[in-house]
Amino acid sequence: MKFIKRNIITSTNIFVSELLTNNKLSDETVVYTNFQTNGRGFAQNKWYSEENKNLLFSIIIFPEMNVEGHFCLNMIISLAICDYLLLKGVKAKIKWPNDIYVKDSKIAGILVENCFYGDIIKSSIIGVGLNLNQIFFPKEIPNPVSLKNLTNTDYNIDKEIREISNIISDKIKKYKSLEFSEIRIKYLENLYRLNVDSLFKKSNEIFTAKIIDIRKTGHLVICDKNNKLQEFYFKEIEFKKEVF
Repeated sequence: MKFIKRNIITSTNIFVSELLTNNKLSDETVVYTNFQTNGRGFAQNKWYSEENKNLLFSIIIFPEMNVEGHFCLNMIISLAICDYLLLKGVKAKIKWPNDIYVKDSKIAGILVENCFYGDIIKSSIIGVGLNLNQIFFPKEIPNPVSLKNLTNTDYNIDKEIREISNIISDKIKKYKSLEFSEIRIKYLENLYRLNVDSLFKKSNEIFTAKIIDIRKTGHLVICDKNNKLQEFYFKEIEFKKEVF
């Protein structure tokens, strides 16, 4: 792997995209930074991070995967981050579609941006933000947590970037040849609120349902109190809270 560090940039995904346009990147190049002036999350969400405190990085890969497997890549990355956190003594869950949670607090987010050529994924920019050493967060962020909050340990950013990047790389190589059904099993084992009564919001409607499955396309499958199955894509439904 090749590592490129910049002190301050707009966002690691944007930086990688610009280098990619100019054909200046090799497979598994990792770009990381101390601070992003325009950090991005999924669906135009913003990613806030205190300077010199957290893991902010993007990896470029050229997977040559079929377009139908685009969500499999999200699943693999999510599982890799859970593996990394487990090595630190922290059990995490995947909150569909792009967040990593510890109990009910968000510790990491993922943004995967793919470039397609016909029905093939030619390149993927894998962006990750993980709360590492930050202790205090702005009030407008509802439920953040960092690794330091959980372990009371200070971490070296350069060292942790290399460790988590290698875990992601190894996980991609290991899982790339697997069928969706095999990856799905691992993903469901680590899915936040699986088979738990929860409140969801769809448009202006709030209702109770359970997450029961995930489709290859990334659609979430839920079952409501009337045993009716429904499928939702990203941003079509919002998780509110667990029903006690």
